[in-house]
Amino acid sequence: MLLLLLVLVLGIVAGWFARRQDRLIQLNRHLTRYALWALLFFMGTKLAINRGLFAKDLGVFFLAIASSVLMLVLYTAGFALWAWLTRKPLPESAPAIAVENPESRGQEMLAVGLNSGWILAGFLVFLWLPSPMIASIPVDAVGDWLLRLLLLSIGFDLGVELHKLDLRKLALPMLLVPFFNILFSLGCGLVFSLFTRLSVRESLLLYSGLGWYSLSSVLIAGRGMALLAILAFIHNVFRELLTIITVPFVARISPYLPIYLGGATAMDVTLPFIQKYCGREYTLVAFYSGVICSLAVIPLVRLILWG
Repeated sequence: MLLLLLVLVLGIVAGWFARRQDRLIQLNRHLTRYALWALLFFMGTKLAINRGLFAKDLGVFFLAIASSVLMLVLYTAGFALWAWLTRKPLPESAPAIAVENPESRGQEMLAVGLNSGWILAGFLVFLWLPSPMIASIPVDAVGDWLLRLLLLSIGFDLGVELHKLDLRKLALPMLLVPFFNILFSLGCGLVFSLFTRLSVRESLLLYSGLGWYSLSSVLIAGRGMALLAILAFIHNVFRELLTIITVPFVARISPYLPIYLGGATAMDVTLPFIQKYCGREYTLVAFYSGVICSLAVIPLVRLILWG
């Protein structure tokens, strides 16, 4: 976590000093795009590698996906309702609102298709590769280096634009974003328990990973709850995937919504998507929220396990 923060800060400093170097700025933006596609490709490869876990019990697989979709629906509905309740009526003299540009919606659909396509490509390529070849590819190591490269690139872009950003547009309550996110995630767990055979405690554990699938599932499995550990792993994987796929749309409702959906991943994997579709001024908010959510996972899971 500290290493990722240092990489981001290094990128910001480099971007600040290179803010007048147009060629470097353009090169960095191309680098960000290609690194994003590569990261999505390797996300697909991880799905392929773990396909045996997903295929063990299709009922468990679809239950976990349903839990992620429920969170997406509840968060989106909540933010849309809040946006509608807090909107300010226009004065009679205000000019008419422009009709939405259809090209904008088309670009969003293209972005969703492109992001999904790279994930699918990674999945299919690794699905067809022979097992010995797959074992020789350091997928996790490559993914970690791609993530660091992306954070460096994101920081560089933020540093270039830092003098133009008006951080005053961000309200002070943004400091509470991760804490509200934790409460809302657990609230989704309570709702999920109403529609399934899972107990309230099991549903809370399912949602307490906050998107950090590799940690929460290990903690749960350590208490002998193997089936719930698999559920938590798949739930958090698809929470991350759904955030990436839907961010071009949900960011239109609120720039904070992708940060909430990303949970712990807002500090790393989903951060470049949040920056791209929500605005550079939300990069630091997202990183901060992701850090707090990540720090909260271990005490939160253990509290519910021991409760």
